[in-house]
Amino acid sequence: MSRLRWAAFPVAVFLFTRAAILALTSWSLRMDPRLHFDGPKLLEVPSLGGLCRWDCLYYTHIALDGYREPFWTNFFPLFPLLGKGLSWLTGLSVPISLVLLANLAGLGALLAVYRVFLEAEGEQVARAGLSLFAAFPFAFFQAAGYPESLMVLTSALAVLLALRGRHVVAGGVLGLGVLARHLTIVAGLSLLTAQLRERGFHPRRFLLHPAFLGLLLPFGCASLYMLYLGATRGEPFAWWTHRKEGWGELAWFGLGDLLRGNALPLEIYLYVLFSLVPGIGAVLLLREPRWRVFAAFAVGLMLTLWTVGLAGLGRYSASCWPAFLPLGVWMTRRPSLLSPCICAGALLQGMFLYLFAHWYNIN
Repeated sequence: MSRLRWAAFPVAVFLFTRAAILALTSWSLRMDPRLHFDGPKLLEVPSLGGLCRWDCLYYTHIALDGYREPFWTNFFPLFPLLGKGLSWLTGLSVPISLVLLANLAGLGALLAVYRVFLEAEGEQVARAGLSLFAAFPFAFFQAAGYPESLMVLTSALAVLLALRGRHVVAGGVLGLGVLARHLTIVAGLSLLTAQLRERGFHPRRFLLHPAFLGLLLPFGCASLYMLYLGATRGEPFAWWTHRKEGWGELAWFGLGDLLRGNALPLEIYLYVLFSLVPGIGAVLLLREPRWRVFAAFAVGLMLTLWTVGLAGLGRYSASCWPAFLPLGVWMTRRPSLLSPCICAGALLQGMFLYLFAHWYNIN
């Protein structure tokens, strides 16, 4: 049991945050059951129903009916497939199964991220970094019926395995994450950096080394979905070509569109504002050579999101877990600021969760 003692803190963070999230959604929907958007009521239990909004509906439809609509192909298959399997095993409804699956993956994600931080910088920094990550204003998406927690779990576990020299297994784990959320593939930059740090770059030896297979596996896993779409719809890249059918002109909006003065919904400006937190953390990762493996994923992800991902920047920026490592280091040197920052993040998270639960356009 002493070998598992390190897990006590992330488990405690999980239990506390989930209790707070369920209590808030339950209280808010019982006090005011009115919804901003007249969406289908998939779950009667307020505490869980408030966690199945927007994309959770699409994943439910996919689990039940397959990719009936072209736009649904934008949602990668692993999350609805696992949700359907969990529903079959437990007898629970698909929406409940999706929320439960997201939270099980959320527990694993906190454990994996904490372990990476612990091995990188020690217990004090790991606790501070994980607390900041869990209190980030959009971290509640790790508890909602979305695959964000699977993205964090698989990317953190893959990076941890790569740092331990298990490159092929790391690539396989990351490949599973890509099948849940396509942006997970950006973590392949960290796997590449880990291999370069370990072996250097001598083209012939690098490419012919067995570990190189680990860099190809994420693309191989992604290609399985493309093959499926080609076989069933005749469009291997339907997930790309039909994206605008759901998001409209916002589908590929980035900071360039913002700077050109295009009118955007208010929530987009809030996403950009709060994305500065992981953005700063990603930049700080570049300062230390020992953090380069983490920087590759964090910087790559934030640049991708700022370029073409403003519409989902809230939940996506909450998945940039490596950025909270240097923020944890910074906070441990200023312990008087840690608690106020965590409390401020938690309060903002509660506000956004309230809006999300009441069907406001928070993504």
